[in-house]
Amino acid sequence: MKTTLILISLTLLILTGCGTTTVQTPTVLSTDTTAPPVTQAAIPMEESDQLPPIPLQADGDIEEVMPNGEIDWSGNTIRATGTGVLDPNNPNVAQARLMAERAAVVVAQRNLLETAQGVKVNSETRVENFMTTYDVIYTRVEGVVKNARQLGPSIYNEEMGTVEVELEMQIHSTNGLSGALAAALGSPDATSAAIMSPQTRDFMEQYSAIVFDGSQAGLTPSMYPKIYDANGNLLLDTSNYSQYLGSAGDTAMQFISDVEQILSQPAFAQNPFVVNVSQVAGQFGSDIILGAEQSESLGWLKAGLPFLMSAGKFLLNVVL
Repeated sequence: MKTTLILISLTLLILTGCGTTTVQTPTVLSTDTTAPPVTQAAIPMEESDQLPPIPLQADGDIEEVMPNGEIDWSGNTIRATGTGVLDPNNPNVAQARLMAERAAVVVAQRNLLETAQGVKVNSETRVENFMTTYDVIYTRVEGVVKNARQLGPSIYNEEMGTVEVELEMQIHSTNGLSGALAAALGSPDATSAAIMSPQTRDFMEQYSAIVFDGSQAGLTPSMYPKIYDANGNLLLDTSNYSQYLGSAGDTAMQFISDVEQILSQPAFAQNPFVVNVSQVAGQFGSDIILGAEQSESLGWLKAGLPFLMSAGKFLLNVVL
C-alpha cells in the first residue's frame, strides 16, 4: 500500500553499506536545530527559480515532463517521440512509410537532444550549460542521442497518414548522458582510497544504508547532488563518483516517490541509518546541508564511500 508520503514533497538520499544486521526499526538522527549558521561563501545559496513541482506518479516513479520529452528519474532514462508524415503522392506505400519513419526518427532525435539539455547536472547547472561551454560535450551528447534506443515498433496511423517512433537514452551510464559529461566533470578515481577508518568499518557492520530524508526540505533531483556539513564545508560531491552511478547491478542513481518501494528492497530492509534533512542549497535546491550533530556523525563519509562502492553496495535514491 502506498503511503501518504507520495502526496507531499519528500526526498531520500540513500547510500547502502554491507552490514548484516536484521533490525527492522531504522535509526533516526534528526536535524540539529542548534547548528551553527552555514558559511555562505562555501555553499551557493541562490534563491530557487520557483521551478514547477515534478509530478508524482501513482506507481512511485518520478517523471519530469519537458516541452519535447520526459526525464524519467526513476527509470534512469530520457525519452522523446517524433512523428513523420507519409507522402500522399508516393504510389509506393511501403517506400512512403519507410521515409516517414526515417523522418520521425530525426524529429525524435531532435526532441531527445532538447530534452537532455534540460537535465539538471547539479544544483547550479543543466546539461545545456556544459554543451555551451565545451564543444566536445556537445558532440558527445549528440552522439548519444543518435545512438538512442527505439522503444517498441514504430506506430503507423493509417487514418492520419503518420508514423511515430519513441527513443530513449540513459542518464547514468558510460554510454549515456553521464558518459558524455565525463570529460567536463574530471572525476578522480574513487577507488584510490586509503585504509578504511574505524568509523567506516563500524558503520558497515551496524547499518545497511544511510538515508537522507528531505521530506521537509523540498530536495529536488539532479544527477550529482552535493552534501555540505554545518559549517559550509563540502563533505561529499557525488560527481566525483560518476563512473559508479551506472544503471547496472546494485550501483545506481534512482528517484522514487514511494519510500516503501525503497525500504522493501533487501539491501534497505535491514537497518538503515536515517538522517532527517531540513535545509537544502543551490539554485535548484538539490544539495543537502547537514546539522552539527549530523556533520560529526558523517564526517567519515567522503573517505568511506569508496569502500561502500568497492563492495558493490552504493545506491543513491531520491524520493520526492
